[in-house]
Amino acid sequence: MNPPVDTKAVLIAVDWGTTNRRGYLIGQDGGVLETHEDNLGLVNVEGSAFQAAFDALVAPWISAHGVLPSLMSGMVGASTGWREAPYCDLPTGLDELAAKLERVPGDRPIWIVPGVSTHDGTGMPDVIRGEEIQAIAVSGPDEKCWIVLPGTHSKWVHMKGGRIAGFKTFMTGDLHASILNGTIIGKLFLDDEPANPDAFEQGVSIGHAHQRDLTHILFGARSRVLFGELAAGDVSDYLSGLLIGAELAGALRMHEEGDASIKLVGNPVLCALYRRALACCGVAADIVSIEAMGTIYRDIADRAGLLEGNVK
Repeated sequence: MNPPVDTKAVLIAVDWGTTNRRGYLIGQDGGVLETHEDNLGLVNVEGSAFQAAFDALVAPWISAHGVLPSLMSGMVGASTGWREAPYCDLPTGLDELAAKLERVPGDRPIWIVPGVSTHDGTGMPDVIRGEEIQAIAVSGPDEKCWIVLPGTHSKWVHMKGGRIAGFKTFMTGDLHASILNGTIIGKLFLDDEPANPDAFEQGVSIGHAHQRDLTHILFGARSRVLFGELAAGDVSDYLSGLLIGAELAGALRMHEEGDASIKLVGNPVLCALYRRALACCGVAADIVSIEAMGTIYRDIADRAGLLEGNVK
């Protein structure tokens, strides 16, 4: 649906990750007027030419609407990004994010949303950048829930009353790719085979039940093929199940019985895999879409006073 012709654009926002980015032109009511997505993530910006990459993304919008304040979130604010932004401590909500915006040097009105950091029970630090916007966008102001964002580094974010109360990162996707591409298990992998849900669910059950022995049960992705208990074409699905099952064993310890709902956000294929894995563990989850990204960016900008003079 096209926005009303009298809708005024007041903000540009960019969710800028490691491999991809998505830009949003946002109206005064928080509605997204236009979007543009490309693969010019951090690793694809040659020579760290972030200003030029940013200008190329937003040029059509500035041409049509003039210079607008801009907010960026994600890995663009990491130490390897355009400008390192600080971290907020827990609990964190819109006010805390707005208070720690990092201004990009120069004469353009561009700011980076801070990340969020915490330490687990062992004292190990953990961080998120970009997922804080997504988690707040899909949780209600009075809701208690877990937002799960599957991916290379899966994030489990605990939301209470519209604020991030806790989170935990799991390197599940990274491990899956590394094992397939860099270990003896990968030599058995046939990448043109169709997905096998049974092999995946078998892996989930074993990974969930024997998470403490993960480095041992991973070898089973090879030995079971050698003994004819697993088809070579099912290695990737089985391995995925083992790793996701082990992740769930760790993550679900944070999720008390009936404590909060679980929402899956992100890549539809990965979300479907995680919902199937959770069902294998007797836990229900909903796959939800992010429809309030523009509102969250707009609210942060408003709290930070960036929209004064732009919103009439």
